[in-house]
Amino acid sequence: MSDDILTMLADAAAAFARPDAARVRALRGSPDGFDRATWQQMADFGWFSILVPEAQGGLGLGLAAAATIATRTGHAVFPEPFVASGAIAPWCLAQAGARAKGLLAKVGAGEIVATLAWQNREGALDTEHVGATLRQDGTVLRLDGECRFVVPASADLFLVAARGEHGVGLYSVARDRPGVSVRAEPCADGSASGWLTLAGVAIDDEHRLIDAPHGAAVLRTAVDLGPIATSAELVGLMDRMLELTLEYLRTRKQFGKAIGSFQALQHRAVDLWIHRQVARAVVDAAIRSFDAPESDAAARTLAASSAKARAAQSALLIANQSIQLHGAIGTTDEYDLGVCVNRALTLSAWMGNAAEHRRRFGALKAAAPRSEA
Repeated sequence: MSDDILTMLADAAAAFARPDAARVRALRGSPDGFDRATWQQMADFGWFSILVPEAQGGLGLGLAAAATIATRTGHAVFPEPFVASGAIAPWCLAQAGARAKGLLAKVGAGEIVATLAWQNREGALDTEHVGATLRQDGTVLRLDGECRFVVPASADLFLVAARGEHGVGLYSVARDRPGVSVRAEPCADGSASGWLTLAGVAIDDEHRLIDAPHGAAVLRTAVDLGPIATSAELVGLMDRMLELTLEYLRTRKQFGKAIGSFQALQHRAVDLWIHRQVARAVVDAAIRSFDAPESDAAARTLAASSAKARAAQSALLIANQSIQLHGAIGTTDEYDLGVCVNRALTLSAWMGNAAEHRRRFGALKAAAPRSEA
């Protein structure tokens, strides 16, 4: 994809997604945790079709384009779940082909909010141990089990990864189906993740998106796509925290001088800028690796863990140091930095924190065959 297209996307996203901490605060604890009207506008822009191939009515622009949008929504501290429901869910539905044509159209149009449900109650990243199971009950297939950390908790449709006799498959489950219950678990930023419980949910042919064992490969790719896109969102959030911090250093005065003129604080600000730049470079490299035609499953997983480990660590460090550089005002909820910090806490943990991704990266590297010199 050309840089011109990415620039146009970034400009359009920046014009729409503007920081508005008052809006974010007002949405805390609301039934959805985000604004459905804003979600509809995002759909009207075509953002939910970015990862859908052109042959299926999408834009087919790739992860680089989706990450560009995620960066801007991160900068604006949007609570709308673009990565979970605007990128991962449409991509999964696209892999189902004709079986999901109707659902994909509704998701792309913003009519329904869909999300992937796969993690077990411990929240492990291992896609082999999903939270739901598929069983045969006479002539009926049924889903049982629990999936945690489902974002958003208020989703209308769950794309459930379940393990059956032949492996992992992907199944569509509407929120209002008999046997489905969702418990909202509050997050640091005022949003909520869902704890999805499935008790003998009947599965018909129309609900079978991707049969086993093919669902395993789709799930693994989706679980790699998610951390990279979330890392891009964290990069945008880092940009916003640095903006607020540098502006404060320029305007806050002590002894008749702006505190930003003090060399010790300049050194700390530069250190934070370097952390942001390194995180951005690692995320960009991960996007290129993911989008490269020659990349295999192992390469995509390594890219995902390298990006999320670095972005999560850098975002939390910048959040911590930004509060220190602000002093007491940085801890108040009325100041915009607090909204950013809470969002950083939430995104850094979702789909694996820095420590978990470092462990996964190390394990994959150790298991990889060594090339001969």
